[in-house]
Amino acid sequence: MAYRQDTIERDTTAKVVADRLRVEIQHGALAPGTRLRQNEVAKRFGVSTTPVREAFAQLQAEGLVRIDPHRGAVVFHPTVDDLLEFYEIREALESLAVSHAIPRLEADTVRELESMIARMRRAEDARDWLRLNDEFHLRLYASAGRPRLSALIDSLRDASAPYIHMFVASRPLSQRANDEHQAILDACVARDVNAARRAIREHLRHASRDLATFLGAQEERARGEEPESPARATR
Repeated sequence: MAYRQDTIERDTTAKVVADRLRVEIQHGALAPGTRLRQNEVAKRFGVSTTPVREAFAQLQAEGLVRIDPHRGAVVFHPTVDDLLEFYEIREALESLAVSHAIPRLEADTVRELESMIARMRRAEDARDWLRLNDEFHLRLYASAGRPRLSALIDSLRDASAPYIHMFVASRPLSQRANDEHQAILDACVARDVNAARRAIREHLRHASRDLATFLGAQEERARGEEPESPARATR
């Protein structure tokens, strides 16, 4: 099938706009609940509104933006129930991914993962820790040889990324989940599928509990109530 040059250029521009907005959302530069106006975004990036509209549709498919019929595109603001659902689905998918990854896990990959954990323990900047956290999980799951499964997991991780960034930045280094990552890797190296699946489940359940507490506190602040303090940190 032949494509017109203007269609190709528009698709490329929409991808670039989506990529830049995705980074801003995940790093908290565009806070949950922020309204994204097509004309303003188009002017900021020096493009027409057509690729901006297509970028919004792409981000909506990824769960980062919602298109409201009255307000237009709005950065997704999940409820506690939304967040818990994300993690329930992640638990099922990531347990499946690690099951497939273990038989295919190579020594070079293990060394990469060990290095990531070591750098996570040393990381002081929350953004560096979060980048390594994502790399650890996605590198491990890539060993499963299931690209569609990895893409689904990546999309779900992206959807909760803004809250993970805010939460991790608010917690001390000692409360980051480095030991849980080590437990996951140790089970994988031992070729113990059940232990690896159990470590993934515990890791994600701790994360969902802590993030739900954090998100609930954010909602209480928005209502002018005194929030409860989150107990520990997440990933």
